[in-house]
Amino acid sequence: MDWLHGIDTIAHTYSYNQLGKTIAVLGCGFDNIFPKENITLYKQILDNDGLIVSEYTPDTKHKSEYFLERNRIVSGLSMGILVVEATFRSGTSVTAKLAHMQDRKVFALPHEIWNTHGIGTNTLIRNGAIVVTDTEDILEEFKSLESLVNQLNNIRKIQLNHSDVALPSSVLSTNLSISSDNSISIKKRKLENSKYEPIYSLISTKPISINEICKITSKSISEVSNCLFFLELEGYIKKVSGGYVCIFEN
Repeated sequence: MDWLHGIDTIAHTYSYNQLGKTIAVLGCGFDNIFPKENITLYKQILDNDGLIVSEYTPDTKHKSEYFLERNRIVSGLSMGILVVEATFRSGTSVTAKLAHMQDRKVFALPHEIWNTHGIGTNTLIRNGAIVVTDTEDILEEFKSLESLVNQLNNIRKIQLNHSDVALPSSVLSTNLSISSDNSISIKKRKLENSKYEPIYSLISTKPISINEICKITSKSISEVSNCLFFLELEGYIKKVSGGYVCIFEN
C-alpha cells in the first residue's frame, strides 16, 4: 500500500481495483480538483462507473472549511463510516459526529494509547463506536448485505445459464420468474412505491438504457434519472454495460 497517498485516495483506488463502485465527494468545484494529482483518480472513478459529487459551482476553489462541510454529505451517503485514525478534534472526528447525528453506524480501529493519531479513534470507541479488529466486525453489522450478495450471485448464474436463450415478452412482467438448470427460481421484488412502477416494469434481464426508457414512457431524462437513482439505491436494479437490469430475489 502506498502510504504517500491519503486514506481517501487509497479507499477509492482499492474500490475500483476490486471491481467495486465508489463515490467521491469534493470540497471544491469540478474545474478545480484538489490536490491536482487526484485529477487522474477523478477520471478513473468516472471511467469505472463511479460517481463524483460536489455542492459547489464548477469554478469554486478548495478551502479547508469546504472539506468539513462536505463531510456531512460523505456520512449521509454512507450506511456507516470507518475511522482508521484521527487526532484530537480532527476533521475525521467531525465526520464521525455527523454520522452519529444522521443515525449511521460508526466504526473505529483501536490504537495504542501513546499514538497521537489514535486519540480520536480511541475516544470514539469510548463514546460508543463499534470496535473493528477484522472486516467481519463490519459485515456483522450489515447482515442485510449478505442476502443482497446472494441475490447478485444467483442472477449472475442465471444470466450465464440463459445467455443464449431469447426470453418471450411475457416473461418481462413484474412477477418475472425464471428457473435455471439447477432449479434456482427468481422473481422481481415487489415495488413499495407504485409511482416508480411504469419505469420499473420496463427493466428486466436485458439491459435497457435511459434513452430507451424516455422514448417508451415519454418522460424527461430528469424524471427517469431520478426514478432510476431511487430504484438502484433501494436495490431493485443495477447499472450494467448497456443500461439497467433488475436485481432478483429467490
